[in-house]
Amino acid sequence: MHTYTYIISLRAKHPQVELGFLSNLFGKQPCVSWVAGDERKTPKGTSLGGIRENSYWVTRLTEEETVSESWQLEDLLEQSLLEVSVHAKELDEFFGSGGRLEFFVSVYGSRNFGLILSPDLMSRLGAAQIELQLDVYPEA
Repeated sequence: MHTYTYIISLRAKHPQVELGFLSNLFGKQPCVSWVAGDERKTPKGTSLGGIRENSYWVTRLTEEETVSESWQLEDLLEQSLLEVSVHAKELDEFFGSGGRLEFFVSVYGSRNFGLILSPDLMSRLGAAQIELQLDVYPEA
């Protein structure tokens, strides 16, 4: 099979709760965050008009593109799931009040490649209430 590269982020959304507690919980600082009700602005601070409808927090789980030959995406998802799952009790209120967590995966490849997401992994993601979003970027 052909190689691919990927980046994984952990993203959280909530209709109203400020999500700074996730930085302490996961020991990671967000690369992007805002609070429901904040004015909508670009990263450079230019007003976009309106207000943010939800709170948002995102941190990178991989600092740079990871090559599949060195670490398969499936394996890193397994590890990331274990790291998030140890905080299940602390996340109960977050989920119960409308919060959502997802692994956001950007995948890049120049040829066809395959991913096998096992039923066990998918089941454990579901049990942990973690969504999986795959954004695939084929090279032209």
